[in-house]
Amino acid sequence: QNRAGRSPYRVPSFSRVRVDADRMVTTEQSVLPVQRRFGRAARLSLLFALLILLASTAQVAYRASLPTDGWFSIQDLDSTYWEYQVNLAGAVSDLQLGDEVIGVEGRSLAALNEDGPPPFWQAGQTVTYDVRRSGEQLPIEVPLVHWTPQALLRFFSSYPASALSTVAGVTLVGVGFLAFLKRPEDPAARALLIFVAAIGAVSISEFIPDGLYTYLYPLAAIATGFFSYVIYGALLLPALLSFTLVFPRPKPVVMRRPWLAYAPFVLGAFILIGLILFPNAWQIGWGGTMLMVVASVISLIHSALTMRDAISRAQLLWAIGGIVLGLGLFALYFPSAFGWVGPPWDYWFTIIGDLGVPVMVLGLAMAVLRYRLFDIDVIIRRTTSYAILTALLALVYLGTVIVLQRLLTPFTGQSDVAVVLSTLLIAALFLPLRRRVQNVTDRRFLRRKYDAVTT
Repeated sequence: QNRAGRSPYRVPSFSRVRVDADRMVTTEQSVLPVQRRFGRAARLSLLFALLILLASTAQVAYRASLPTDGWFSIQDLDSTYWEYQVNLAGAVSDLQLGDEVIGVEGRSLAALNEDGPPPFWQAGQTVTYDVRRSGEQLPIEVPLVHWTPQALLRFFSSYPASALSTVAGVTLVGVGFLAFLKRPEDPAARALLIFVAAIGAVSISEFIPDGLYTYLYPLAAIATGFFSYVIYGALLLPALLSFTLVFPRPKPVVMRRPWLAYAPFVLGAFILIGLILFPNAWQIGWGGTMLMVVASVISLIHSALTMRDAISRAQLLWAIGGIVLGLGLFALYFPSAFGWVGPPWDYWFTIIGDLGVPVMVLGLAMAVLRYRLFDIDVIIRRTTSYAILTALLALVYLGTVIVLQRLLTPFTGQSDVAVVLSTLLIAALFLPLRRRVQNVTDRRFLRRKYDAVTT
C-alpha cells in the first residue's frame, strides 16, 4: 500500500484466486461465502435433531426401569420365540445358551403381547418360562431383576460390536453437528444433521439390550421397534436421500420445486404407517430402505455427471467415495436379515455392516465442510505418521519394560520401577521421535513440503 492507504494493484472484482495443488487458478465465477446465519429452516432442523436424540434417551431410561430376566436374547423373524444368548445380570437360573423361550406361565408370547404386562412381572418375583431345548419343552424358573451398570458393561464386553457401534454413533453425531454449525444455511448440512441425529438415536437405543421384557410393555415395544429398527426406513435413509438431492447444491428440479427435497420424508412416513398397520410385514421396511439406498446412489451419480465445476466435483469425490464404501459395507446386513447366510457368517456380516454408516457419515461431513478443510494429502500424512509413531513407542515401551524388569527385579523385588522408568522414557522420546517420523513421511508422501523446508 502507498502512504495514502490505497493499494496500487487493482484486483478484478469478478475473480477470486485460490490455491489448487501446485498452481494458481483464477476463476471468473463469483463464489459467495456461506453465511453462518440461523434461519427458520436451520432452527427447525436443529430442534428436530435434538428432539430425536432426547426422545431416544427418554425411552432408554424408561426401558432401564422395567423388570427383566437379565439375559441378552434375539427374537426370531416370526416372533414365535426368543433365543437366549448371554446372562448379563447374573441372576441364577437353569436357562442355558441357545434356549428358545416360547411362553411364560403357560401363555404364548402372542397372548402376552396382546394382554400387556402381566401382574406377576415384577422385579424380585420368579416366573416360569416355557423353554424349548433340543426339541424338548421344559418349564424353567427364572428370577426377575433390574438392569445394573455391571450388567450393561458385561453386555458391551460380550458384544464388542455393540460398544463400537455406540461409540461410533456418538462420534458421528459430533461430526454432523460440526458440519451444521459451520454451514447452517446449507440444505445439505441440514439434511446431514437429521441423518446423524437418526444414527445417534439408534446408538442410544442400543445402549439397553432388547429382550422379552420389552415386548410385555406396549410403550417400550413401540419405542424399541421405532428407534432400533423402523427408524432406518422412516427417517435415516430418507435423510440420506434428501441429502443427495441438495448436495453439493440443489438439483435444478429441486430449485424449481423446493418441496421435492422433503419428498423422501413423506416416503418414510408411508413406510412407518405400513409397519404400524402390518407389524409382521418387516419386508416393507427392508424394501423401502433398499429403494432409498438405490435412489441415493442414482442421485449422486446424476450430480457427478451434471455438476462440472472444480469445487463441486471435489466435494462429490468425498461424498461418493464415502457413500459407495459405506453402502457396500451396510449391504452386508441384508444376507443375514433375509436368512441367506447362517452362523457364524451372519454374525461377522453384521459386525462388518456396522462400519458402513460411520464410513458414510465421515465422507459426507468432509464433503459438506468443503474438501479443502480436509485435504487428502494431510490425512494420509498425519495418519501414516501417527500410526508409525504409535507402533514405535509401543515397541519401545514393551521392550524396556521387559528388559528393566529382568534387570531391576532381583534388586528391588518389584516390577513397578520398570514401568515408571519405561513411561518416563516414552515421554522423553515422544517429541524427537515424532519429528523424525514426520520428516521421513514428508520425504516419502509430501515431497514438495519437504523440499521447501529443506530449502
